[in-house]
Amino acid sequence: MDKTLLHRTGNRTWLAAFVVLGVLAAVGLSFLVHYLLFFGDNINPYQRSLAAALILPVVIALPLLLYIGYNAQTLRRFKRERNFAAAHDPSTEVLNGSTFTTLVERRRSSSISEAGRTFGALLILEAQNARTINLNYGFRWGEESMRQIASVIRANVRRSDVVGRLSDSEFGIFLPGASVEQARDVGERIRAAAASAPFLAEGEPVHLALDIGGVIFEDQIEFQGLMRVASEQLDMAKAKGADGFRLSAIQASDADEAGEGRSKN
Repeated sequence: MDKTLLHRTGNRTWLAAFVVLGVLAAVGLSFLVHYLLFFGDNINPYQRSLAAALILPVVIALPLLLYIGYNAQTLRRFKRERNFAAAHDPSTEVLNGSTFTTLVERRRSSSISEAGRTFGALLILEAQNARTINLNYGFRWGEESMRQIASVIRANVRRSDVVGRLSDSEFGIFLPGASVEQARDVGERIRAAAASAPFLAEGEPVHLALDIGGVIFEDQIEFQGLMRVASEQLDMAKAKGADGFRLSAIQASDADEAGEGRSKN
């Protein structure tokens, strides 16, 4: 027989037994209360009825309502934890890649200027020495460095900004309504904070450095096009002799070019 069917049958049997026993316990308690009140010589019938009407709901309903309330609260907490786990990276607790993509698409359409045009910035950050930390100290310390970088990022962005982990060593930041100056300021603050924050791997100090590539967009441009341009800028930022931070600007007339991987610097 199917184990799932057996499990469901067992649950239904337990529920039926719980209901029957609960009803019998309530009936027995009611009889007991009335029996005790009946032998009270100083209590008239009206007082007996009033006492029973007060005692029985308190004794029966109070524990039941507490039990139901506790289970409802536990269920809500479980749902919140499940939804959080489904949408976030378990290590850094920022959004995972798929949720990041979905939220960026939604926020992108809501970043509207006074002229009725959408604009903002998308940044991709990559830890320069993530692979080295994993090789020299192990995966646990590599993840610890990613958690520290994620903490630095969250401390330097607005509540309205979207942060997600794109890969083992990459993070994405969407800055709705950000200008070139604002996007560059955010990126530089994060790079400086990550580099200055102390990080110890097995007691040894390790310098955390970030490369950043980004794109400033205007009007409706597909997310994949923005990611492509930001990735290109990140590759340029990582190139020998680069300063580690590259930004590209895309306007409405450049949307088709963004789809082909071209941009204006």
